[in-house]
Amino acid sequence: MTDNFKHSTSWADQSIAIWTTGGIKLNDGIPLDKIAKFENHLDYTFPKDFLHLYQKVNGFKEFDWNENMFSLWSLERILKEYQKGGDSNYIGFCDYLINSHTIGFSKSDNRIYKYYNKPQPIANTFQETITLLNSNADLLY
Repeated sequence: MTDNFKHSTSWADQSIAIWTTGGIKLNDGIPLDKIAKFENHLDYTFPKDFLHLYQKVNGFKEFDWNENMFSLWSLERILKEYQKGGDSNYIGFCDYLINSHTIGFSKSDNRIYKYYNKPQPIANTFQETITLLNSNADLLY
């Protein structure tokens, strides 16, 4: 097992522990072959850190949110929101305060953006974004 994989496992498990301790209901993980079907519909390949977490948990259950009112979406909701959204270059995976603004991937550069009227970069990786969510970073608002 490589050091990178150990580190990746650690951040995902720590995040899951934070969420479950906080009483957040989580969806069961989703296998890679099913994730690949969503990637085909989105015309996008998720980064490895996203795949790692979503194999363990498929977002928060039933629009649940953390204490700071952020909700991590299931793949089903990611696809639904993408299909009804107006920007085909943006794939949201999280929202704040019942869609006040969203957080998601840019297809053009794979960075993470918050989207409130226009996209604003907030992180370079999905893992970094989850760390920001778990620490309630001001950058998210």
